[in-house]
Order: sequence, then structure tokens, then C-alpha cells
Amino acid sequence: MKRLVQLAVLAMMAILTIGSAVSAPAAPPAMQKQVTQQGGFVLYLPAGWKAEEGRDGNLHMLRVADPALRYKVALQLGGAADADLMSLARRQVGQIAQLYPDLAISNLRVSSGGDRLMFDGAFSDGKGGHREMRAWLSLRDGQFHYATLSAPQGQLESIKPTLLTILANVRAMKSAEASGGRERTALPSMKPYRLSDGSASFQIPSGWRVKELGKGQFIASDPAGSPSFMVTSADVITPNLGVRVPGVPISPYLPPDKAWRFLTGAQGLASNMKFIEVNPRPRIAAQVAQVYTAGPVQVADFLYHCDTREGPSKGYTLGISFGSRLDTNWNFRHITVAAPRDRFEDYAPLFGAMLGSYALDDDWAKNYVRQGMERLRQMERQTARMVAGNARDIREMMQAAYDERQKSQDYLDYKRSQTIRGEQDWISSMEGGTVYHTDNWGTRNTTTGETWEGQPYDYVRFTGRNPRHNEDMTPIDSRELWEKHRR
Repeated sequence: MKRLVQLAVLAMMAILTIGSAVSAPAAPPAMQKQVTQQGGFVLYLPAGWKAEEGRDGNLHMLRVADPALRYKVALQLGGAADADLMSLARRQVGQIAQLYPDLAISNLRVSSGGDRLMFDGAFSDGKGGHREMRAWLSLRDGQFHYATLSAPQGQLESIKPTLLTILANVRAMKSAEASGGRERTALPSMKPYRLSDGSASFQIPSGWRVKELGKGQFIASDPAGSPSFMVTSADVITPNLGVRVPGVPISPYLPPDKAWRFLTGAQGLASNMKFIEVNPRPRIAAQVAQVYTAGPVQVADFLYHCDTREGPSKGYTLGISFGSRLDTNWNFRHITVAAPRDRFEDYAPLFGAMLGSYALDDDWAKNYVRQGMERLRQMERQTARMVAGNARDIREMMQAAYDERQKSQDYLDYKRSQTIRGEQDWISSMEGGTVYHTDNWGTRNTTTGETWEGQPYDYVRFTGRNPRHNEDMTPIDSRELWEKHRR
């Protein structure tokens, strides 16, 4: 899970459209399909890489390496009904230590449920070189899963996207035999995807659909709707502004985890959200705050359970809450992966590969950041002028909000009165915007006073057909039309 956290941090730092663009990991090289000699695994590897299949008791094993044996991936699958996770982890570490006695383990983390763990390792390769590794172990329902990545010291971070892509695309053809009857999820092959506006690119499984939201944002999911991978944002108005805008939620400024619970609930996307862990990221927040100066910034990542339209789900989100000094509005941005609750761990390698592949186009990002900073400066100048020109203890923005609320109330009063009285106003485009007024007695041209009484011109039966010209008039049923023609 920590791998998901690290890759999500990288991706979120890349999508921040304030400050300088952050370089994202390079896209993995082109992959070629390979089948192991025994036919137990189908996988995709860079040209020249090799894969070997093996067995160790009831464990089904796979080893992958580049031609120079610098970068390696290893995978073990099998049944372990009478074992516990820590004893399995000690056994795996012991086997490594037999080959490399100077093995040093660090960053050991165990999930709250005790069914999965990860750790980092460093050791000498016996040839004068030093290597680093990362390992994941899980034990659920008697099924054991162990995966490792390794590389020369200092090179693992740069090669991780490629190694994770390899791991994510492994198909265990004999998984039922190796795991005691439980079929492991066959993860699909990956393909590159670039948003149509050129703002970002990433990799997703073949057959997944993408809903583009612009400015580096999207929602990607398999045809069934889950699992999913998304980068999106949401604007929120605070109660201090005193207005309601259709489709825009209202809430005080919230930290990321509470913002996520509120927004997904308000939009009907998730309910009964229960956080497994919440990790504030003050270091990232401090970096963002060096550039974003319009208000407070909070960053956190969190793992959670929730109920969605697809059923019980599990997700991981890295979120950023951008506040404002005037406390009138705020913005929430996030990068999220989610899957059915009982399959989330199986998709973790796939999620890692997708998160690691997300990158903003450098030229687009720099241009967008430049435009964004210029817009921010314009807003600062406008705000300064508004404050300077207003009363000492009243901000013009709050006055504008009050005026906006009054206009909204006036329009609502207009529509309510028309409904109660049985009236409707119409606009004639052929007469240059002349307003026709219909009531229970008939229809009247409000400019000339000409009136048509009775049927079919009364409120109940009048269809909006101009009595004088061959046109269907437009009803005043929006605030925009009301302000232009009747206010």
C-alpha cells in the first residue's frame, strides 16, 4: 500500500497547476508478449528481458530480469492455509539472508487487518555492488501472494514504473492449481492514453473507457465500472458567501479526508465511508504553499471502505484542499484508485502501474501554469481594488454576494408570483425582444398594448405562438432572460 501512496504523491505533485511543473516518471518502454516455457504465465516484457517459471512445493514462482540482470521482478503464488503472515515473511526474509548475509530490512509496515505487509531491503550482491529491493506479502483466505522488485542501489525509483507494469500484466494460467482452487485475477495488458487536449498522458488496461474532464483530469474505469482510476477536482462555496449556485456544494473549508467524505456523499457517489488510515502530508503541503498563496493548503492520503453503486468498495486517495483568505470558497483536488472491496489487493500492482505512468505534458503544463499564475495576479489586483474602494469594514465581495442573493430572490419571487396568478411572459425575436404577457384573460403585447382575449390566448391554452407573426416565442423561464427583458 505504501507503493500506492508514493506513486500517488508523485502523480498529484505532477497535476498541481500552481507553481512549476513537476517531472513525472518516464513512460515504460514498449512491451512484448511472452509465455514462460512451462506455459504457466503469460506476461509482457521489454525487448530482451527474460522470464523463468518454477515451483517450490505448492508455490508457483516467476522470475523476470533484464539481459544484464540489473533489474528484477519476482512473484510467488500459492496456498498457505496453516500459516500466518509474519511467519511467511520471516521465511522469505530468511531465504534472502541465506544468499545475502548483509541484508538490512527497513520501513516494515503491516496493515491494520494483519493480512498484508511490505518492507524495503538493501544488500550486497556478492560482486562488489549494492542492491535495493521492495517486497509485498499478503495472506487472505489461506492464499499467499509475495512480490518483489530489485535494482542496483539508487536505481530502483527510476525503474519502478517499468517493473510495476510488468508485475501488473502477469497472467497466472495455472493459478487455480497453484493456489488451491482460487483463481487469481488476470490483469489485462496496458496501453498508453493521452487526453485529447494534450494536457496529460497515462497508461490503462486495454478495453478501459475514459471520461475526459479537461486540464489533466479524467475518470478511467473498466467496462463494468470498477476498478477505476481518476484525477479530478471540485469547487466548493462556503456558507459565508451567502449564495447557492446549482451544482456547486456548500461547506466550510475541510481537510482532505473530510472533504472527500463530504463531496462523495453530496454527489451520491459513496456512502458509509469508513477510513482505515489517514496520513497527513505536511511536507507536500509546505511545498505547495510556497507557490499557492491565496489561502491555506492541506494534503493527506487515506485508505477507506465505502458503499458505491457497484457495491462494497475500497479506495485509496491522495487529496489536497486549497482554501481562500476570504473564506468564501475553496477547491479540492485528488488522485484516486478504487475497486470492489474483496479484490482491491489483487489490483494493487495495476494501480501502482497506472499511478506511476500519469504525467502532464511539459509544454502544456508550463503554459497552463503560466496562465494560471497570471490569472492569480489579476485576481489579486482586482481584489485589492475592490477592497480599497469599499467601506472600511465591508468587503465588496460580500456585498456582491448579498446583491447576487437579492437578485436570485427577486427572480424566485417573480416565478412564484407568476405560477400563483397563472401568468407567463414570452419573448418575440421577430419584434426585437418585445415581451408578450399571458394571463387568465388572454395575451397582451406589453410594448403596444395590443391584446388578444379568450381562447386560445389565455394562460392555460396559449402555446407561445406569436399572434401577429409566424414564430414560436421563447418563454421567460430563466434568470438570464428575466434580467434582460423584465427586471
